Amino acid sequence: MRKAASLVILLAACMGLSACESAVPVPVPTRAQVIGTWRHGTATLELDKDGDFVVSGIPTGVVKQAIIQDGAKIKGPIITVKGTWKIGSGGNDAGGAPAVQLHFLKPTMVGTFNGLTMLVEGSTTSNRQLYVDLGDPDANVQYAFTKAAG
Repeated sequence: MRKAASLVILLAACMGLSACESAVPVPVPTRAQVIGTWRHGTATLELDKDGDFVVSGIPTGVVKQAIIQDGAKIKGPIITVKGTWKIGSGGNDAGGAPAVQLHFLKPTMVGTFNGLTMLVEGSTTSNRQLYVDLGDPDANVQYAFTKAAG
């Protein structure tokens, strides 16, 4: 009986552990991998080697990370934002995933919107994206930039 109970506990533990997410860290991109021009439709994000950025043609709703429903239109006028960037963590909400952190310098945003964390997805240059979730991360509503060729 004791062997059977031990076997049941061992199987339950194995099943519980197999449902956990991988402990393997997400690879952090290098500065060289993210420097350059990124596009989302007509919006562009320029990350330069000196740590400055310009994002142009972006809706204010993305900058302020306004929550939108799947299929809804992003709100706000189109603006240009300038500032500095660095590679860092996406924070607790993103499980500490690697991210490009944008710190806004111009225009000065009203309220607490002084930056934007663009999470990094994709392991190769051809499939890498910088994105921000605009709602529940599980709903996969994102505003994503892909790196321009060249």
